[in-house]
Amino acid sequence: MQTPDTHFRCGTAQLHWRTVQRHSAALALVVASAFAIGGCGDSRSAQPAGQPIADVPANPVDGVADQATDVGSGGAPLARIGRDDLKYRATDDTLSLRGGMIVGRVATKHDVSGDSAIIPTHDLDVCKPFTDSRLPSNQRGVGNAVVWLLGVTKGPAQDASRRATLTLERCQLQPRVQRMATGGTVLVTSGDAMMSTLRFTGVGDATVRASVSLNDAGQVVPNSDVATTAGLVEVRDDRHPWARAYIAIASHPFVAVTAPDGAFRFVGVPPGAYTLLVWQEQLGVQTRAVRVTTGVETRLSVEY
Repeated sequence: MQTPDTHFRCGTAQLHWRTVQRHSAALALVVASAFAIGGCGDSRSAQPAGQPIADVPANPVDGVADQATDVGSGGAPLARIGRDDLKYRATDDTLSLRGGMIVGRVATKHDVSGDSAIIPTHDLDVCKPFTDSRLPSNQRGVGNAVVWLLGVTKGPAQDASRRATLTLERCQLQPRVQRMATGGTVLVTSGDAMMSTLRFTGVGDATVRASVSLNDAGQVVPNSDVATTAGLVEVRDDRHPWARAYIAIASHPFVAVTAPDGAFRFVGVPPGAYTLLVWQEQLGVQTRAVRVTTGVETRLSVEY
């Protein structure tokens, strides 16, 4: 029986896994020993190396991906975010040492481009043509994807900041996708001397959470209405519709925004059965069923 090594590249770190058993008839659960664990994506601190490993079959929960033609598609799974989040209770942080780990990657089977040439039509003294990159990708990884663990009701305290900064500069909103804690404040900063109205709307439910008016460079407008409840929020400029951004707001730490390599990792996940939701503004929504066991590293790949 062969025991090939599988390498998972994450930034400059590398994970080494050894497969001990593989069934040829179907994808099966694989348990092995990890030689080393490297850092991945947006996550909490690493667990000790040497725990067992489990592979998750690469099938969506419903057998097919929900391909979004618009940012509002996949509304039903996204609407669940807020309901689930209300159930979460932070407990003793030592759970991070007693729970399990989810390590994964969001990838695409094909070379795709999220770049679009934007030619502004007004406020041309400020708004210059630019390339809009909706899908940063490195080695077919998927960047700017939000990975959200649904169904978790307890665990470590939220590790995301309660303060998010959103900057309007040269008719563009930055950062494109970010995460923050519920109950926090969004600081909207303008670097443009022009009139803008930013509207914060729930993705999947179309609820308007807040609007912020800007009229000059150097403005800083704090807003606490945006993050009162959990959810994925889209930001658009009513006057400049090509300017947009997204904020993932949660009360628990099991939410990640992927870098171009698509890697993510959750540590200290309480044992149980969950749904992993992945959203990307260009590629849409996918979900995966995942079971977490204490002391086991659960691995999965989500492909578009």
